[in-house]
Amino acid sequence: MPLPRALLFDLDDTLAESFELPTPEIIERVMRMLDQVPVAIITGRDFPWMERSFLPALTLAPHVDRFFLFPEGAAQCLQWNGTTWKDWYAKSITPEERERIRKAVETSVRETNVLDGLAISGAQFVQKRAMVAFAALGVEVPGNLKYSWDPDNARRRALRDAIAAKLPEFDVLMGGATSIDVTEKGINKSYGVRWLSEHLRIPASEMLYIGDALFPGGNDEVVKQTGIQTQATKGPSETAVIIDSLLAQYQAAK
Repeated sequence: MPLPRALLFDLDDTLAESFELPTPEIIERVMRMLDQVPVAIITGRDFPWMERSFLPALTLAPHVDRFFLFPEGAAQCLQWNGTTWKDWYAKSITPEERERIRKAVETSVRETNVLDGLAISGAQFVQKRAMVAFAALGVEVPGNLKYSWDPDNARRRALRDAIAAKLPEFDVLMGGATSIDVTEKGINKSYGVRWLSEHLRIPASEMLYIGDALFPGGNDEVVKQTGIQTQATKGPSETAVIIDSLLAQYQAAK
């Protein structure tokens, strides 16, 4: 199989642990990959959080002009212009839509009983410009519970299905280890893949997407409909191995 002409990464549980920062070692690998091909991050995280945390390091990459950021599940696309991050496009949802989503989530939690007996740590709803993210156990959930409360995704799948049935005009997908992401219909990671493919004039089939949620109902699964190559990962450590292997292949191909 030919080496991909562009790489796209999920963030939570792919480049970073869920709700945490990518390590300096992962950022360094992304910067090295930019020496080879265009790179994009498509994530449910919002732009302000990333701008405050790890994006300043990426702006120092010699080929940062090849980097694209798609926050909120590809509801927005930004690129560094040398002095600031500029929008290529930006979607949004209305306050009325946010309230409808919140009510649908709260009703579904009660109906499914998936959180009965579980402790909630911190806020559950994360309001963004174009997405409502529901962190089932709260955004401050301890790491030992984050990955053990629903190992086979059965609880989140039941909750996702209940919410989706109430919100047919929205996309409802499982995000990080505990989250459900709700966005405008069609504004999901497949939208970002198609946009980048057109912008770079590279067929999606010649690009590679790396993510942890390529399973049915996961928020990475939707990229498959674009024809992009995909590579599943179980977390940042495995992603680092994947990147190192690709870097070696690019080097050998020179």
